[in-house]
Amino acid sequence: MRVFLFALALVLAVLGCSDGKLNLLLVFWGEREEEEGPSPPKSSSIIVKLSSSSKDIPSYSSGEEPPPALSSGEEPPPLSSSSGSNSCSSSRGGRSSSAKTDSNGNTYVDYPALEEGAKGVSRGWATRYWDGCKPHCSWLGNLIDTKNPKPWNGICKNCDKKNNEVTTYKKHPNWTDGLYWAGYLSVPSSCNDPTGTYACWDMAPIAINDTLAYGFAAMNPKIAECGTCYQLEFDGNWYDLENPRPPHRAIKGKTMIVMASNIGEDVKYNVEMKWGSAKGTQFDIMIPGGGVGAFNSFSDQLGLTVKDMGVGYGGLLSNCIEGGLANMGIRDGSHRATLEQWQECLRNECKRVFGGKAKELYNGCMWHVDWLMAADNPTLHYQKVECPKYLKDKYYSKIDTVPPPLPNPYPVNGLCMIEGSVDCKQTGWYP
Repeated sequence: MRVFLFALALVLAVLGCSDGKLNLLLVFWGEREEEEGPSPPKSSSIIVKLSSSSKDIPSYSSGEEPPPALSSGEEPPPLSSSSGSNSCSSSRGGRSSSAKTDSNGNTYVDYPALEEGAKGVSRGWATRYWDGCKPHCSWLGNLIDTKNPKPWNGICKNCDKKNNEVTTYKKHPNWTDGLYWAGYLSVPSSCNDPTGTYACWDMAPIAINDTLAYGFAAMNPKIAECGTCYQLEFDGNWYDLENPRPPHRAIKGKTMIVMASNIGEDVKYNVEMKWGSAKGTQFDIMIPGGGVGAFNSFSDQLGLTVKDMGVGYGGLLSNCIEGGLANMGIRDGSHRATLEQWQECLRNECKRVFGGKAKELYNGCMWHVDWLMAADNPTLHYQKVECPKYLKDKYYSKIDTVPPPLPNPYPVNGLCMIEGSVDCKQTGWYP
């Protein structure tokens, strides 16, 4: 009888995963044992250990720097996507977005899988860049919509050459108190003025766990305003060719939340994708070593040459594609490389450029190795989401927390102008 009940309990545990049914049977079995008399003492106990559903966090080999430490007061998600519960469910439906709490009491979102064809879900692909320029969303003029004025909602921060945050704007040089002219201009970008400002290094992407990451991206204005966030879920395919490489397959199902820090028409929206009949939208992710593109102040900021930064469009990974893998002795180079060989090549490139330099930049480049698995232009599904606190904390200026103050006294016969063209009172920033 005991053998039958034990077998039945195991079947229920495997098929139904119902702790209640299993416990009830074990209690009943224990009562039967007491009725039949005490059993002899057991010499050992059987311990069943349940494994976590999350994979191991990528480890850093000897000599490599660990991920960047988080500053005091930040509340990042935990390093595991597991909720910590040992219970299981027999349901097989799609996951819904839900808030979870880690062991330190910090709240994060367990993002649902994106289903193709579902409301609000579209297709796209990801590219990469890091040019060092002042973010588009750090310019005062890019926050103004005179047709639909909005209150001040904060501005994206920018940094000086040494990566210290600095103000995003200054007084117009023709300012005359109380007379004819007053106004503000944005501090220029380092990409067109050597005294200008740069992107801050802590905007590099970061892995939250093995299936969730955060970062920043350039987006098309038709889908995003400054500070907008999107969930990207990689589908295991490649934008450039029909047959994906091992890195693309390795990131299938991973989720990244990106926040718009740059807005531009050069980022594609709803265009025919290279492979298949579907249309897609581009997300240009900020990755140190991702390529400087059409503009560049990054190499000068680090004291390097433009060539040091890799291929202009594609950066360090494109170095691997265009000869680096072949130089490692891999037959047919990128056509025959394994996942591990892709990662090894990009890892060597990250060390060459960022080794011994800023930790945020090095770890951001290594994120491309260890979380994005050295994938080149992966395809994805996306939908708009609420921005997590971590990205908001990295995005918003801690200096320019309120709109530029109106001049006092206000010009008697003149105007207060933003960027020399928009009346301060037409911005919507002031009551």
